[in-house]
Amino acid sequence: MRMVALLVISLLLVTSQVHGSSSLSASDHEHSPEIAGLFDWLKENGAKIDNIKMDRVNKNGLRGVVATRDFKAGEVLVHIPNKCTIDVGPYTMPGAELAVQLLSKQIEDPAWNQSFSRYFESLPAWGTLYSKEIWKLDPDHMALFQEPYLEHYVQVNANWTRDVWNGAAETDEWKQWPAVKARFPVEAAKIPWEHYSHYASLTATYTFVFPNLAKEYQRVMLPLLDLCNHKGIGSNTFVTKDVRSQDYEMVATRPIKAGEEITHTYNMDNERNDYALINYFFLQRVDPPRLCTIDLPDGHLDATFAEYDDHYLPRDKGGLLHHAQYLEDKLASFPTTVAEDEKLLANKKLSWLDRRVIEFRRERKLSIQLGIKRIREQAKTAYSLLQMSEVEENHKFSHNEL
Repeated sequence: MRMVALLVISLLLVTSQVHGSSSLSASDHEHSPEIAGLFDWLKENGAKIDNIKMDRVNKNGLRGVVATRDFKAGEVLVHIPNKCTIDVGPYTMPGAELAVQLLSKQIEDPAWNQSFSRYFESLPAWGTLYSKEIWKLDPDHMALFQEPYLEHYVQVNANWTRDVWNGAAETDEWKQWPAVKARFPVEAAKIPWEHYSHYASLTATYTFVFPNLAKEYQRVMLPLLDLCNHKGIGSNTFVTKDVRSQDYEMVATRPIKAGEEITHTYNMDNERNDYALINYFFLQRVDPPRLCTIDLPDGHLDATFAEYDDHYLPRDKGGLLHHAQYLEDKLASFPTTVAEDEKLLANKKLSWLDRRVIEFRRERKLSIQLGIKRIREQAKTAYSLLQMSEVEENHKFSHNEL
């Protein structure tokens, strides 16, 4: 039976469809075979999903969930029974360790694994996800960031995934892959690094955080809900969990029209493109534009910077001028300009991975340009803690001295 389970795992990783792909054409039926199977499986298990479908949601072929009728604010769009969901592990676990938990469960319980087969088939295929857990540490690819901090950040996270696989991570042994190999040597030997690392990215990017009955916060896989695209301000739903039944529901936050895309907020930090790129490998333009996390005073990727830029910027004239100067120096330090990045992006031979990183650095530079303009305007009316001669001198200091 366990050999059958391993075959199922391998097939799922190779044949399932990619979230956000352009695989659906305008003339296609609403659902690919994998998504049709997911809908059928959910309905068979008591889910209420009759008034939504999968469809293209932009001109680039991005796939998303769409309403097929009007909904009122507060109305339930989707109801997913708890038995159709998977508690993968504690919410504090990184994807590398969550992958160990999920693969271990699939090997240990073939019947359970088979019962979720149609859900697993709907998830992104191996080779179609990209995130910090599996970042390609090729020097040329890393250099595309034009930012040493980001290079170091993805290197630390990608190395952690490799260390958990090899049993060299500084964490409990039961959280690492060799522990699974010791329990199930034959079955675990059939799972290659590529499949394990794919699961590390999958469990990091396709899970929600909710408490279980013991009030312990878990990373949870929620079928169908994980196919909805992110939107921060302006999203039209939220996901909630019934404390008694433990079932999940997606609820409209405002009226939704038939044909409108259904979105929810993964994390407000995704409104900043460095966070979105590193964790989910997508980008967006928001209004008003937001600086990257690393372009805010004391900004870094291991803390929350979900508020508008002004929440983190200095209030006084000297502090504002200081940060504007820091951003101008940063902009001048980049080895390419926005125009040069645009020229590189015109090359149709770019890989999708390289293209997205170059798009990121272009968007970062544009946000810095707008940020400088906005901050200098604010400085004109801001109060001053220092004499103007001191202000002019202080804003020449380095960003690290702020």
